[in-house]
Amino acid sequence: MLLVDFALEQPIFTVTQVKRRLGVTVTWANGLVRQLVDAGALRQDGDTADDRECTAPDVLAVLLRSG
Repeated sequence: MLLVDFALEQPIFTVTQVKRRLGVTVTWANGLVRQLVDAGALRQDGDTADDRECTAPDVLAVLLRSG
């Protein structure tokens, strides 16, 4: 749930930011992100594990919705 809370606060982030925020290893952070990617809650772009950008598209859609 901590990663979900983080994604709500910051809908665009890197795996390195997850690692720092949650105090876990890069491997653990990647595993958490992968679970949410598999569930369709996150989208992931990039090639390197720790600098991969993650986006929570549904959160962004709500934030960017006008009026």
